[in-house]
Amino acid sequence: MTTGRTLKAAGSVLAIAAGTGFATQASANEDVLALQADPANVVMPSVNYAGWNYSTLDQITLDNVDQLQIAWTWQIGILDSHEAPPVVVGDTMYIVSPKPNYVYALDLNADGVIKWEFRPDMNVEEAVRVACCGAQTRGVYYAEGKIFYQTLDGQVFGLDAETGEALWRSVGAELAVGETLVGNGLVVGNLFITGNAGGEYGVRGKIQAFDIDNGNLQWVMYSMGPDNEVGIGPRFNTFYPDDQQRSLSTWYGDSWRRGGGTVWGYFTYDPELNLLHYSTGNCGPWNPDYRRERGIVTLDENGGLIDYRNNWCASQLARDATSGELIWAYNIVPADGWDLDQPLITPLVDIEINGEMRETAIKAARNGTFYVWDRATGELLTEPWHFRYVDLDFGVDMETGRLMYNIDKWMFTDREDRERYTQVGVLQPGQTTPPDYRGTEVAWCPGIAARNWQNDAWSPRTGLLYTSTSTTCARMYVEDQEYVPGEAYRLRVLVGQAPVPRTGQDGSLVAHTGELQANNPATSTQAWNIPWTQGNSLPVMATGGDLLFMGGNHNGTMMGINATNGDIVWEFRTGSRFNQTPITYIGPDGKQYVAIIASSAAANTPVAFDATPDNANRYRRSGSTLYVFALPDTVAAN
Repeated sequence: MTTGRTLKAAGSVLAIAAGTGFATQASANEDVLALQADPANVVMPSVNYAGWNYSTLDQITLDNVDQLQIAWTWQIGILDSHEAPPVVVGDTMYIVSPKPNYVYALDLNADGVIKWEFRPDMNVEEAVRVACCGAQTRGVYYAEGKIFYQTLDGQVFGLDAETGEALWRSVGAELAVGETLVGNGLVVGNLFITGNAGGEYGVRGKIQAFDIDNGNLQWVMYSMGPDNEVGIGPRFNTFYPDDQQRSLSTWYGDSWRRGGGTVWGYFTYDPELNLLHYSTGNCGPWNPDYRRERGIVTLDENGGLIDYRNNWCASQLARDATSGELIWAYNIVPADGWDLDQPLITPLVDIEINGEMRETAIKAARNGTFYVWDRATGELLTEPWHFRYVDLDFGVDMETGRLMYNIDKWMFTDREDRERYTQVGVLQPGQTTPPDYRGTEVAWCPGIAARNWQNDAWSPRTGLLYTSTSTTCARMYVEDQEYVPGEAYRLRVLVGQAPVPRTGQDGSLVAHTGELQANNPATSTQAWNIPWTQGNSLPVMATGGDLLFMGGNHNGTMMGINATNGDIVWEFRTGSRFNQTPITYIGPDGKQYVAIIASSAAANTPVAFDATPDNANRYRRSGSTLYVFALPDTVAAN
């Protein structure tokens, strides 16, 4: 085993001015395309440029999945939540760990014997303190004999895939002001493209491109700000007038400088149009009074926001992948005041709409709304619909593209401002003032998450998008606070959960915490769902065998699910939690394997000596183990 080491004499990278487009490759990376074409490999998170998280492999089927068994396991030794799926190229599996961000290369010819490991020098303690939601990293990426990845404290590396040697090191985030890198990226042409995190710290969202051969920074594009920094030029031609507004005109004063809109989710890419698709995080700070004229909200007759829409946080963007130029954008949650991040996978699929095949970009968004766009222009091709209970808005105005807000759910710092727009929550004569009542508390659904970052799966066989959702509502108020670089800048106080009505029924409360949903973007309908009575908002993978694979935090099992109807057809108890998508690949022996890391953060999983039948911890303990499953040789041979 060899051990890679951090480059000790890493020079500072040259920040080339935004918009100059120094990249020379004008199309997809040919090596990545070739590897994607062979389903034996898993070259990136979500499997392909289109973000399907789908494998054509079909040796494991509905008829034989019940015979899956353990092939081998590997103890990772780092007790934290593993969110980055393994990558497989040829006879090698690559794994990146959280806290600290080590990279391992495992020999598939020898059931996971370590070929090499790379341990960077990193500021783990400060990175974990600053990071929003744990020690995340969500991927490693392979191309042209190299592994590309990021550390939480802001470093970007290119490693030799055979030896683990660090070929180059760059810096892509400023930890001192609250920026981190959480492992999202994509190799396109000769560029490794990444985004930043830190929307709760007054950070301005950006994506950046590094040369895959030397790590030199090629360009940086921001989510909001002056046209040249956002990448707006003559090619910008988005569909809806509200999104044609230049970013600066939609922000109050210089609030755009701390506007959030970070880019911490997965990218997808269309080689034919050379367009990079992604979406951005919550507006910063959460309190919208810091991004508009204080206490003033201007809605049209349908509830569409007119002024201070804050382009482009909580938005969908499409950029030229070579130059970074912005081609189109769509503001999903204008002036977001509810933490409705949108950095979720945007699968690129061709579907029939009104009798015509259309090239689309689809998203089950965090605001509980399902979108289908023309991926060249940003036009909505179907009317967006709520895939779970939502009372924040009444849908989307198809003429304007505007979200039609429920004014009762708007956030205000001052009670008198709120009461100019709505009497909801105003105490009536004779009512007793509740303790700590401010008069600005808002209860809204879907709370801060109809779903989160976890990978969706798209099956071209079923025409369904599979999404893990959360069934929550929340209560919150916003407050005043000075901005201090590097310190939290949320300006909100969460005050607990709100009840969730059961959609379309008698008003009784929802008894489950989330669902695995199968939704049809062509018909705007739900085919089936699995309700989870305990939290199970996890990534999901689809295969050509009409199977879905995902972990089960509700009972500590790995599951196989019938992709056509949602029946659970196979389970294996690992006794741990999960936060990672499974992968499937062909091993050196020609067999199909399914692999997943079962993991639990030690600090967040108490020892459940007093476990009771309704306590999920009775099924789980801390640990981080790679499980690899396969069919018996006699079954696989058939």
